[in-house]
Amino acid sequence: MNGLDWLFVCCGVAAFGGAPAVAAIWYLDRKQTKTQADLSQRLDAIADRLVAVDTAIVRSSIALEGSFTETIRKVQAEIKSLEIVFRGSGQTTRENPESVDSAIRLAREGVSSDLIVAKTGLPVHAVESIISLHGRR
Repeated sequence: MNGLDWLFVCCGVAAFGGAPAVAAIWYLDRKQTKTQADLSQRLDAIADRLVAVDTAIVRSSIALEGSFTETIRKVQAEIKSLEIVFRGSGQTTRENPESVDSAIRLAREGVSSDLIVAKTGLPVHAVESIISLHGRR
């Protein structure tokens, strides 16, 4: 092939082969740009949904906390009323300081609650409280 033929081939390829290649590149670039825009819109929508879910979780948490606090207040009021009823009917025992001191000493020594109740005459719930506060850990 001489130089003139080579020039015609190069010009023909550039004229007829280059235009479709440029068109294909332009088409692929536009398609990719559109795909990126669609993905960006989807991500924005997901982010908006996540914000809504987060807000709903916070609101639910606040509502549950308020409900829980109200339930605790009701239980405390019920306990106080039961305490008043039991005190009024004379069913509570009076703990003398010597019995309590003895129970504390026994709890620190690691004695069981049954044995402390037997030795001091204190009620089981009082002995268990003393053990939880003063017993070995």
